[in-house]
Amino acid sequence: MKIHHIGIIVDDIEKNIEIYRCLGYKPATEIMIDDVQHIRIIFLRSSDDTQTIELIESLGSISTVHNFRAGYHHICYDVSDMPDFISRFKKMKIGKIFTMPIVSPKMGNRQTVFACLNNGLFVEFFIN
Repeated sequence: MKIHHIGIIVDDIEKNIEIYRCLGYKPATEIMIDDVQHIRIIFLRSSDDTQTIELIESLGSISTVHNFRAGYHHICYDVSDMPDFISRFKKMKIGKIFTMPIVSPKMGNRQTVFACLNNGLFVEFFIN
């Protein structure tokens, strides 16, 4: 599986863009509003274009990340080249998918699911 990005929850997206800019990251997208998850996000790329991080800011109490503290949230894997990934994941018995496939406007309307691994970590999978 290829890592697509690492998701990080922030309290103030603009302030954190500047923090990560000092660490060698640059905006790869504009700040986007995801009306499905009720968040603001931006993708940042490392100066050598090998790493992507997603900054995620809650848009209030109905946001999917409203009750999460700032910091690491998830690793996202691109599994679009793995047919029937959800069935394969269930057979691995390493965690549970806790969302139905949802359309991710931030990624060109690709479908995404979130899972919680048996060790308590969240992962996201782009499935198409």
